[in-house]
Amino acid sequence: MKKIVVTTATILVVAGMVLLLIGNKKKSREQADSVSLASGTTMVSTVSVTSEDMDRSFSANGVAQAVNELNFVSEITGRVVKVFVDKGSRVVKGTPLLKIDSELLEADYNATLASYEALCKDERRFTLSYEAGGVSSQQLDNIRTQLAAAQSRLTVSKWKLDNAVVKAPIAGTINMRYVEPGALIAPNAPLFEIVDDSRIKVTCNLPESRIGLVHAGDKVVASSSESESLQFSGTVRSVGIKTDRGLNYPVEIYLDKTADLHAGMYLKVRFQPQDNRKGILIPRKAVVGSVLSANVYVASDGKAHRKEVVLGEMTGDRIEIVEGLSEGDQVIVSGLMNIADGSAITVINQ
Repeated sequence: MKKIVVTTATILVVAGMVLLLIGNKKKSREQADSVSLASGTTMVSTVSVTSEDMDRSFSANGVAQAVNELNFVSEITGRVVKVFVDKGSRVVKGTPLLKIDSELLEADYNATLASYEALCKDERRFTLSYEAGGVSSQQLDNIRTQLAAAQSRLTVSKWKLDNAVVKAPIAGTINMRYVEPGALIAPNAPLFEIVDDSRIKVTCNLPESRIGLVHAGDKVVASSSESESLQFSGTVRSVGIKTDRGLNYPVEIYLDKTADLHAGMYLKVRFQPQDNRKGILIPRKAVVGSVLSANVYVASDGKAHRKEVVLGEMTGDRIEIVEGLSEGDQVIVSGLMNIADGSAITVINQ
């Protein structure tokens, strides 16, 4: 019984608070309506339109990558008898990476070499015999054809034997190792991932509105997503001429290597175009409508007048107006929800 009484009291208290809030809200609305009716105008604030130098710098994100990365695959078949490197090993071009069992390869090479040498002797003998009239030209051509085929087989056999010791095609660090001693490998089987992080690049995808501001050779500054104080300088190496599926153009940047710069870092790249120009910038909150049908309200003679405008680039919390405004116009930036074209207004700028 006592619990029921407590619950009922709680409900009554909550209901009283709700009614009080509703009453206060209604009273506030009535006061606002009375002020509006009394004055007959809407309070707004404005900014004066001026032409100024536009800061056309902008940022784009990208991931740092090594300039040279290679997923190294096998070119021959064989069983691995020894692996010379492991993950983290530094290699230079030509460093032995692993050795394949070469017993069969050596046997094949020796047999092919013997066949080739025998055909060389036959070719010399047939040539002398042909000069003496002992064999026909067709017989000489046949032996020379056999010799050419044997030479080709010898070249392939020697190449396989030479590649029984697999060597690094580029300098770098062994990032991944996919093979173990005793494994049987086949052509195109992955062996190692080699990363040359002596040079680092980052690729940013820029929209059409930005791509014209970037040129090969431009200097940029990249900062780490973990700490903006960690910055790296770089140079634009190439600007794409074709969009990707997202209708963005790839821009490749080479960064100056430092001890703090590593492949895989998420970076914000700051582009600073030098071809700055003057333009009219207003707060973005002053624009109503859509990008394709944008409008602003201008205060004049105590009334709000709607104007169609053409939007340009965005800079921070401001946007460029390409057409529709002139210097000296007073653009309304607050009170927009309560006005329409021709509404009476009172400007309350501080």
